[in-house]
Amino acid sequence: MNTHTNSIFSRRNFLKAAGLAAGAAALSSCASAAPTAVAKPTDTALNRAAVAAATSTPSADNAAAATSAPVNVKPFTTYDATMPAISADTTKKLTIESSDQVLYIANGVAFQAWTYGGTVPGPVVALNEGDEVQFELKNGSNMAHSIDFHAAQTPPSKNYISIQPKESLKYNWKANHPGCFMYHCGTPFVLHHMAMGMYGATIVRPKSGLEKADREFVLVQSEFYVTAPTNGVVQTDLTKALSGIPDYVSFNGYANQYKDKPLTAKVGELVRMWIMNAGPTHYSAFHVIGTIFDAAYQSGNPANKMVGVQTVNVYPGSGMMVEFRIPEAGAYPFVTHSFADASKGALGVLTVTNS
Repeated sequence: MNTHTNSIFSRRNFLKAAGLAAGAAALSSCASAAPTAVAKPTDTALNRAAVAAATSTPSADNAAAATSAPVNVKPFTTYDATMPAISADTTKKLTIESSDQVLYIANGVAFQAWTYGGTVPGPVVALNEGDEVQFELKNGSNMAHSIDFHAAQTPPSKNYISIQPKESLKYNWKANHPGCFMYHCGTPFVLHHMAMGMYGATIVRPKSGLEKADREFVLVQSEFYVTAPTNGVVQTDLTKALSGIPDYVSFNGYANQYKDKPLTAKVGELVRMWIMNAGPTHYSAFHVIGTIFDAAYQSGNPANKMVGVQTVNVYPGSGMMVEFRIPEAGAYPFVTHSFADASKGALGVLTVTNS
């Protein structure tokens, strides 16, 4: 396979692939010669039929193929990107249970996942700065797991330890710093556990407060490295993960899901996005096509403010918060500007309508 050819992906053709013809036409003056179709994921022994099918919502045929295997495949539902409400209680009780699930990560692609809370990514943990978290990890999986909160300051030798199936672990920690943080499994081999889906975002609002946003979203970017299917189900290919060449890259665990079901806002509204990059390996160059971020905050901390930003760099294991207002109705794609990864599923659309 000619990987160089497949990596050439102009913004014009990218927008065409997303079905945004008007946006593609607007970019025609700066487009270079490029293939007229979306670059495929790496053409390995990975089920080529599944890759070809990865352009639409799982069809009845895809579902039938998956459910013909002796496994229970979780039906696909769009991951709700809306920022959860935060209670005023200064003590938060938080329980997360790990479990093994078979779920869709792309159209027609059923994946054997290790999860927190039954989803990939796990649930958004929403806190206020200064909150005390009374945490319990329950292991409902079939192997040892742990959890590492980047938002916490606690001895990992004591609290980030692995627990066996059916065991639980309790510890308390305090959210001393505001921002957008990662949590993930720290059980060796860490790359393997993360590539299987064991990660999520913690959002800590600052004591000083934030301007009320009209729309507020949480996006977790991550990569999937998969095997050929067995009984209709793919798993993590650790050799691929070590090579750093993913088959799929997604926002909130499913390739292109917000292209098919866009996020929404209205003209002039304040839109706030928290972006957490779970990796495990690639950087995210987060960009909303057609606008400029009025403000961007490294690690999601309001003390780290930048203004007038076109693209933000979110490295693996870190987060970012961006704010912007859009003055004109239209379809505004959001991507990682690392377009090899965008072509593998790290694409969504923000649909903006008139008030």
